[in-house]
Amino acid sequence: MANLVKIGHTFLNLDLVRYFEDRFVSNQVDEVVARFGAQAGEEQAFIGREADDLRTWLNSQALNLRAVTGTDIPTEGRSM
Repeated sequence: MANLVKIGHTFLNLDLVRYFEDRFVSNQVDEVVARFGAQAGEEQAFIGREADDLRTWLNSQALNLRAVTGTDIPTEGRSM
């Protein structure tokens, strides 16, 4: 059985999602995008209430790396 989450009227198969992009952080746009691949069209955008619901769920599932290490690690000036 697929790992599904329902957002509004859309069922999202989490097994196929490569990553989520919260565009509010970078562009001040109330939008969360689920990316399935690198090509155009391989994404699903959620806006408004659906974006807020997805952010809330993602935050409840996410592991906060700073909490795990127990220290605040400065990240300014570091490249990935």
